[in-house]
Amino acid sequence: MTLLILLALDRWYPGNLQPRSRARLVVDAAGHPLRSFADEEGVWRYETSAAQVSPLYLQALINYEDRWFYKHWGVNPLSLLRAAGQWLRSGKIVSGGSTLTMQIARIRYHLGSDIFGKLQQIMRALQLEFHFSKQEILTYYLNHAPFGGTLEGVEAASRSYFGYSAQNLTLAQAALLAVLPQAPSRYRPDRYPARAEQQRNKVLDRLVIFGSITPTAATDAKMESVAATTPRLAMVAPLLARRLKQTYPDSALISSFIDRDLQQRLEQIARDSVYLIPERASLAIMVMEHETGKVVGYVGSADMLDANRFGHVDMVVAKRSPGSTLKPFIYGLALDGGLIHSESLLMDVPLSFSDYRPHNFNGGFSGPVSVSRALKESLNIPAVQVLEQLGPGQFYARMQTAGAGLLLPPGAQPNLSLALGGVSTSLEHLVGLYSTLANGGEALKPRLTPDDPVQRTKLLSGGAAWIVRNLLYRPTDEADFIPDLAVKTGTSYGNRDAWALGVTDNHTLGVWVGSPDNAAMVGHFGNFTAIPILHTVVSVLPRTNHRAHPRPETVTSQSICWPGGRPTSTLCDEIHHSWILDQTIPQTMMSTVGQSPLIPTPELSLRISRDTGLRTTLGCLEDDLVRIIPIWPAPLQNWIKLAWRNKVRIPALDPRCNLNDGLLTESPVQIVGIQDHDRIKRHASTLAQPRLSVDAVGGQPNWYWFLNDELLTETGNHLNLLLPNPGEYQLSVSDQAGMSDSVRFVVEQEPFNLVNEVEKSL
Repeated sequence: MTLLILLALDRWYPGNLQPRSRARLVVDAAGHPLRSFADEEGVWRYETSAAQVSPLYLQALINYEDRWFYKHWGVNPLSLLRAAGQWLRSGKIVSGGSTLTMQIARIRYHLGSDIFGKLQQIMRALQLEFHFSKQEILTYYLNHAPFGGTLEGVEAASRSYFGYSAQNLTLAQAALLAVLPQAPSRYRPDRYPARAEQQRNKVLDRLVIFGSITPTAATDAKMESVAATTPRLAMVAPLLARRLKQTYPDSALISSFIDRDLQQRLEQIARDSVYLIPERASLAIMVMEHETGKVVGYVGSADMLDANRFGHVDMVVAKRSPGSTLKPFIYGLALDGGLIHSESLLMDVPLSFSDYRPHNFNGGFSGPVSVSRALKESLNIPAVQVLEQLGPGQFYARMQTAGAGLLLPPGAQPNLSLALGGVSTSLEHLVGLYSTLANGGEALKPRLTPDDPVQRTKLLSGGAAWIVRNLLYRPTDEADFIPDLAVKTGTSYGNRDAWALGVTDNHTLGVWVGSPDNAAMVGHFGNFTAIPILHTVVSVLPRTNHRAHPRPETVTSQSICWPGGRPTSTLCDEIHHSWILDQTIPQTMMSTVGQSPLIPTPELSLRISRDTGLRTTLGCLEDDLVRIIPIWPAPLQNWIKLAWRNKVRIPALDPRCNLNDGLLTESPVQIVGIQDHDRIKRHASTLAQPRLSVDAVGGQPNWYWFLNDELLTETGNHLNLLLPNPGEYQLSVSDQAGMSDSVRFVVEQEPFNLVNEVEKSL
């Protein structure tokens, strides 16, 4: 009958050791806490097991609390009889006589310590021993024993009081934590160190009596002071920890690759840098080992607790306009495509790409530039010129395959604005992309935890990656030169984002500065705001031995000619020394895609009269000769030396040849409406700026008008010009064929004469 009653009670009141909700802990590469998250009840409880706890603690716990734990069935009759005798003699409870299993029953079912509660503990202990193994029972105790305040479990206690895992407890610490659950409020080592020391020593003495440790070991352990800290929350890399908690919802302990010392230095850099940026701006920093992909530094915002700077927003993953930071990959893919070499001639002049007309960040133009200069100075128009040849769709597809994470505006297709930031991506994606330059052309996806697989994607050839990286090294004579640091900056439209991406011997790193609410930062841009922060980050990176970056066999050095872009010959106006990939030396691109220049190649074969030196046509004269001359692209004609221009270099047509070959119009472009060296007076009494009306006669559309080499407009052959301030000026016009004309004039201010003005008014 008794057995049936017990079975019925077991069925009606089933026993279970279902773990309560657990706290979450994110740790650095060495296992030290970065940030912890309490469970839903606000309790700090970190999951552990007997195998993950110091054997010293298990030894102290079993010998002090329940020496016969592995031999009894949940209740130790001798301990209960001893406790009952002490109670009868003293009239109060001296010891509880509880086994570990009974303590678990009290914790699990919230049972009291009076007589009725003890009886319930006994019944539940027997029930638990019947259903669960000793290992399961011990594990529950390790995770749920009270240690003071909101701390439960030995792992939470060890990390909170001593700063590290229970796996690394000393003998003295193990003894202290073994006794602490008996009266966690009275023995808390951070509040009552003397009481805690007394109880700890009692445990050590008990261990000596039982032969678990030697008297010498106990004496040494007693010499260790009780140096517990008040439990406080770790708060290192807080936004990364929050992200990992959300990414791994079922993991109680989440490991990362964060280098704690480096991380704290980065966070200090962020705190110091906020005084240099607008009051509502934030910043983000990421540092990755580019051999392994391990993210060793992660600063998601200037300060997570600064609401004014939107510190809760993780800007490492936020989608932002990348500005010019994609340009290295435009040039890298163009190198692999055989479209350019490092000194290919590009055009930094006003160009129209269908209906797209980009401008440089500074509003000016540089004329003829090399690929290397265009990349170093982050010129916009040359990058768009190369992207047009490469194809925006192809570029976008290749970048996405490599993990660029590019996000186009709603309904948009890949277009030329990709070169200038007309897309969005994140700092994390950019850091992964820039690892391409250090990994032989392979993009490595950043890894946050050991569970993240190593993912490599081929984006560039090793040769192209090497060339681009070398082009991004700063000149040694610059004040901010740092050896072996390749760096690229970027600024988005409206100065909303300032970027700096860098590659060192061992790390790929990135810095973003901007306003999370997308507000403009007037006066802030990549080279001014983000670069100093990146240089400071580089200065705190771990020092390692220099790694050589040998030039791949596919890359050679060769002298090439401008304007042709080919190896040196008699047709050189300028000689440049270039990095060549796969022995491919493409000729200069003469125009944008879709245009039909009058002279489509950089070399022109002419028939020249022997006696007059004038240009002839086929069959016109019998004694003419063939001459090959170098030709600069038509859009550059107004930007090169006069002797190199088509109107000087191409002789006029011999009058004996009445068939025009179309190279030069019979009426070359000419400015009318103003004469060379004209002096134009502005009357002092006139407040409004007077207008000057001029025309371009001859030439072929379109016409480009310049004032002192600055583009005024691309228009028809008529221009209304507001007279500028007094001074000397040059007005120029250039047509599609590269023909040009210019006039110089002076604007003078007439002195104000009061008498004359009065007489005029009478």
